[in-house]
Amino acid sequence: MKIKKVVLFVVLVLSEQFYAQEGVVEYHSIFYDRPGVEVDKDFKRKAALEINDMEYVLEYNSRQSYFEGLPRVPHDEFMGKIATAIALSDRPWYQNSTKKSARRNKKIKDSIYIVIHDDQMGGWTLHNESKKIDGYNCYKATKHHVQPNSEIEFTIEAWYTPEIPVPYGPAGYGGLPGLILQMERSHVIFVADKVTLNPKGGIKPIKEVEPGRIITNEEKGILMRRARKVTED
Repeated sequence: MKIKKVVLFVVLVLSEQFYAQEGVVEYHSIFYDRPGVEVDKDFKRKAALEINDMEYVLEYNSRQSYFEGLPRVPHDEFMGKIATAIALSDRPWYQNSTKKSARRNKKIKDSIYIVIHDDQMGGWTLHNESKKIDGYNCYKATKHHVQPNSEIEFTIEAWYTPEIPVPYGPAGYGGLPGLILQMERSHVIFVADKVTLNPKGGIKPIKEVEPGRIITNEEKGILMRRARKVTED
């Protein structure tokens, strides 16, 4: 009986340490020339120059995560803004593992909104393909994506590792049985450069999404179109 109690105690302690895991992931991005998509050569060259120079950081604990692009001086100010929009890094992302949510703030006129992107935390198809990334065993997952307000469709490909069992990833994507270390979306590939687990001294408190009215991505589009108009139709 005593042995069983000791084993149970050890399991509980190890489980608590396991689920209390926190970490910091550093990513960089690579411009991806998607087959079958015609893009102006000069635009492609300028976009690649910006995207290939961009870096990001994901900070997380067992409950939530925060993802943002790191400050940099763009090669071209206009193309720099375009590139961050393509990489979905023009604003930070907030993920919650319990609610399986992905959200970000958006300022429209003088109001702050919370835009929900919870679809990015599900809908994956898991595959048996595997490979190593930064020493971790990773597995492939894909999901179909239709660009809002357009007929553009493409497949998002992610590589996650069950060895770090948290449902987070770059640009608000996650919900998989492990951390996403590489992801290909549209013209951007996010690749993890460095993973720091349970850093000495811990990590700073995870930033929270700013308070605001909760809206969908579709509602955001409507509000933005209205904000651009001088008068209503």
